[in-house]
Amino acid sequence: MKNKSWRFLCLLLGLCVCVTSCNFGGTAQTDPPSAQEEEKGGQTTEIIVPGGKEEDSKEDKEKTEEKKEDEKKTQSKPFWQSETSMHYENLTAVAAAAQQDYRVNGPKRGWMSKNGKLYGYYDGCYITPSMLVKEGYLQSGLDTKGYEILLIDGDDLAQYDGANVPSGSRKFCVFAAVKQNNKYLLASADGKAGQISQANYTALLAKYNQSHGTVGRLSSASAEYGRILNYIGLYEGRFEDLAVREIRKDNKYACVVFSGRSNTANIKQYILKNDNGFWEVVYPNVQMDAYPINAINKLVPDFNVEVLPKYNLAAWKTLVKAEQGGAVAALFSNYLISTKAEIAYQCATSNCAYFRLTDGSRCVAYSNGEYWTAARVNSDIAAKNYFMERTGVDYSFIILDD
Repeated sequence: MKNKSWRFLCLLLGLCVCVTSCNFGGTAQTDPPSAQEEEKGGQTTEIIVPGGKEEDSKEDKEKTEEKKEDEKKTQSKPFWQSETSMHYENLTAVAAAAQQDYRVNGPKRGWMSKNGKLYGYYDGCYITPSMLVKEGYLQSGLDTKGYEILLIDGDDLAQYDGANVPSGSRKFCVFAAVKQNNKYLLASADGKAGQISQANYTALLAKYNQSHGTVGRLSSASAEYGRILNYIGLYEGRFEDLAVREIRKDNKYACVVFSGRSNTANIKQYILKNDNGFWEVVYPNVQMDAYPINAINKLVPDFNVEVLPKYNLAAWKTLVKAEQGGAVAALFSNYLISTKAEIAYQCATSNCAYFRLTDGSRCVAYSNGEYWTAARVNSDIAAKNYFMERTGVDYSFIILDD
């Protein structure tokens, strides 16, 4: 009986071990959904395995981005060398800023081409990128070391090998240049303008050389004085007797200030050029230009503006008179004339007057705002000094040249 009970107990224990083993095996093979998955409403969460699908995707994206960047670099390569792309962009920015500043402020500030470079006559210096930054026309932070700002005719630049001037810049306008590997890279506000050799760059600027010898006043006794007046007569189509105020010149250009004897208030100013001994008018009626330095420079960029007189006739054109009654009365009061017939020439403003009498003597008159006084002088220079002492202004344009 005891043996039977023992055998039954052993059999029962064996069955329990078997059932338990079967349950453990099932758990290892098929796990039930986790609590988190049940809370998500039965949605399964993908298990990310190192080296699996996502990392492969990141590598593909990086390769694609690298490929696009390489293609972009290839497409943006400048027409000269890739390492000059920064210069090209900066040159264009500088040229555009200078062109805008020149257009807006250039005339009143006397901006001009001086030996091919952009120069401020009243500033007394060449224009630089740093000046454009200060005036708000150019952004700060650009690398512009060694940059030069030119004011030239684009057609002149286009003649040299390596130049590629945009059609919109084939005129008198601003360019920027920088030396790179013994060549000069150039651009205008319209973009790249090419690269030229250092020798050609020097030759280009030489076309705008303004040094043509000593500047001085031409003597009325010289033969050249008469020749210049003859060419003015040919240009005007009439040979009226001219009342010349002065002729200033160098070895290439001359500036003549004159009027006809019949109307001394109609003062004109002409620029003439000497071509192998023959003078021709290249810029008439300067007296109409409010900003003559800038205006003349656009058409005759190698003209030395020091040939111009210091006064601006445009500012006086409505103030000059062919006759000044108060001044004439002062001549009578000071017993300088006894009849108006003795006056061979007169020209005046509201407070200054100059006279040449029939006997060749010279007289001046001045008004302090209340009354006129008159005096005799020995020369046109003495007359100029007489007015300068009283007014601080150059009245040479009313004084007849000796």
